[in-house]
Amino acid sequence: MKDIKAVAYGRVSTLLNQDVEHQLHGIRELSKNRGFLLLDVYIDRGISGTKDKRPSLDRLIKDARMGKFSILIVHSIDRLGRSTKHLLNLLDELKHYGVSLISIRENIDFSTPMGQLALTMLGAVGQLEAQLISERIKTSLAVKKKLAADAGSDWRCGRPSLSDSLKDQVLKLHDQGTSIRNIANQLDGISKSSVAKIIKEFKGGHKP
Repeated sequence: MKDIKAVAYGRVSTLLNQDVEHQLHGIRELSKNRGFLLLDVYIDRGISGTKDKRPSLDRLIKDARMGKFSILIVHSIDRLGRSTKHLLNLLDELKHYGVSLISIRENIDFSTPMGQLALTMLGAVGQLEAQLISERIKTSLAVKKKLAADAGSDWRCGRPSLSDSLKDQVLKLHDQGTSIRNIANQLDGISKSSVAKIIKEFKGGHKP
């Protein structure tokens, strides 16, 4: 039987003097018990879980895109990210590359039916979170618009349109096999959602 290739990801705070071995011990035990071939360990030190840009996590995503492993093991889900939106985007990207996540503390294997159910629930929480944020933004913009109108200002809300040059850079990087996440990281002034929208618009809606 061919060994199932797995990798581990850990994140520790240098301010709290955390030891990454506390996370890796359980990961190694699980790999041994499940018969996984643990190929690599990706560690980010002193980087907040709220940040999308993390050197080791970026390298992990790149290796996932190249098909180097099929299982990612973490000590706990919050090691990957503290933002529900970021976590869901990351899980969706990993799934696209054929990678399943196993979290030890939550005892969740996202490759199993129960894991898929947990992911669906997580997605529902993320959607609710996004809706609440959207409502707060709409309320804030409405207040700003009214205040501007009362003051006789021509203030308008909305994002600036993306230049044709920036769109061309997005499409060029996508054609080179760069992921949505890394395109947004490489180009200033553009979000992952905008990258996905450009690709969908110009590539006939095919998933990158």
